[in-house]
Amino acid sequence: MSNSIVAEILAETLNDEPCELIKLHNGLIIALTSSALGCYRDRQSMHDPLGNGLLSFSALDPDHRIQFREQRCITTYSGGYVGLVDGKALLIAPFKVRLYPNNQDGLRGQNCLAELELPEIDVL
Repeated sequence: MSNSIVAEILAETLNDEPCELIKLHNGLIIALTSSALGCYRDRQSMHDPLGNGLLSFSALDPDHRIQFREQRCITTYSGGYVGLVDGKALLIAPFKVRLYPNNQDGLRGQNCLAELELPEIDVL
């Protein structure tokens, strides 16, 4: 299935914690762990001990942690929308990624739980 923003979804472990990666068509990686969101220049830079490839980071409040089931947290994605197993919604826009508690809040742009700054995203 072709997607204008998301190229692929990958499972990973980051700092001994399950992590799901959203690889964008421009090569950027959005990493989701239970406690944080991060944007990396590419997959290799995620493991740079100096953090040179980390473009932006957002720690999640303990009350808003992302739940994982069987090492995965993403259930669906379409365009800039990513649905998570705990009902949260991640919306990817040209300069921002925002995490919402549910789809309805995401559609309304209300109650944002976390936000990442992004360089411009090229779409197909």
